[in-house]
Amino acid sequence: MASDDFGRDLASVQALLRKHEGLERDLAALKDKVNTLGGEADRLQQTHPQNASQIHLKRDELITNWEQIRTLAAERHTRLNDSYRLQRFTADFRDLTSWVTEMKALINADELANDVAGAEALLDRHQEHKGEIDAHEDSFKSTDEAGQALLNTGHYASEEVKEKLGILSEEKVSLLELWELRRQQYEQCMDLQLFYRDTEQVDNWMSKQEAFLLNEDLGDSLDSVEALLKKHEDFEKSLSAQEEKITALDEFATKLIQNNHYAKEDVATRRDALLSRRNALHERAQFRRAALEDSFHLQQFFRDSDELKSWINEKMKTATDEAYKDPSNLQGKVQKHQAFEAELSANQSRIDALQKSGQELVDGKHYASSEVSTRMDEVSSQWKKLLEATELKGIKLREANQQQQQCFFSWKYI
Repeated sequence: MASDDFGRDLASVQALLRKHEGLERDLAALKDKVNTLGGEADRLQQTHPQNASQIHLKRDELITNWEQIRTLAAERHTRLNDSYRLQRFTADFRDLTSWVTEMKALINADELANDVAGAEALLDRHQEHKGEIDAHEDSFKSTDEAGQALLNTGHYASEEVKEKLGILSEEKVSLLELWELRRQQYEQCMDLQLFYRDTEQVDNWMSKQEAFLLNEDLGDSLDSVEALLKKHEDFEKSLSAQEEKITALDEFATKLIQNNHYAKEDVATRRDALLSRRNALHERAQFRRAALEDSFHLQQFFRDSDELKSWINEKMKTATDEAYKDPSNLQGKVQKHQAFEAELSANQSRIDALQKSGQELVDGKHYASSEVSTRMDEVSSQWKKLLEATELKGIKLREANQQQQQCFFSWKYI
């Protein structure tokens, strides 16, 4: 009972407590003997008065020794209990700090993902870690309460306990801070992988649209140009439909950058490249539409010029026939020619309209300006020839008609 060994760890303290409890059971068994001896001493003092003082002295010595033994046993039991509470606290402290170290290593072990599925798995696994941390909350609480109880009772190792309580609190806080830090990183990783996935989808889509715009076919007829314009309108609708997604990506990237995302520089680079590519795509689409519209106007001009040339050629047959050589019904032929001249005059507006539309194409720097000018010259030349032939035919018809009239009057007055 006078031993200074109160155990160095939980197991040794528990062993000493069990041993001491055995001793206390032995003392409990001795108590009856001590009481019996005390009673016997009282009796002997009565029956042997001549030895009463010596018997009394022995009895007091027995009682004193017995009380000392009981006091020593109680004190040792108290010290062993104090040691047990300390070692219990220390063991729990070691277990928790060891667990914190392992959990930190586990949380730090995962590398950032390279795709959306991996990022989702990281977040799920990280949330599982939080569940395990929460599950240890009761252990932290009970260990802290045990330490505070030791301090409140003025335990001999209060300084050591106080230090360990501080360490335990710091370890818990640092673990939660690490978990929160990694949560933010994993969420940023998820955002980044979503951004990468969506930008890749848009990039692939734009590659297809760029391939569509590589088509340099502008059509060789009104029908073919109209078909190409219809396809281009559908293409522009597709651009408009995708614009909302690109705008959302732009806003998402801006948010990541403003929130100081760990990959903000790469996000900014990809966003700028995406927007530049989008702008270039729109410019090329506008250029393609302008080219198709130019082609449409050109084909309209070609159609109108072909129709006019064909019409002029048909009228040229009438203007160059030699009906004036046939003396029959010259008066009727003159009247018919006058109607023909009126028809030509009425169609002058068609010629003027064609020349105007052609000149607008030339003034607008149309890619086929040279061919347009050639066509304008051809129509103008044919029209001029038609007018000249018509004028000449009119002169000859009037001359033939006049000669016929003169011959008629000369014959009448012979």
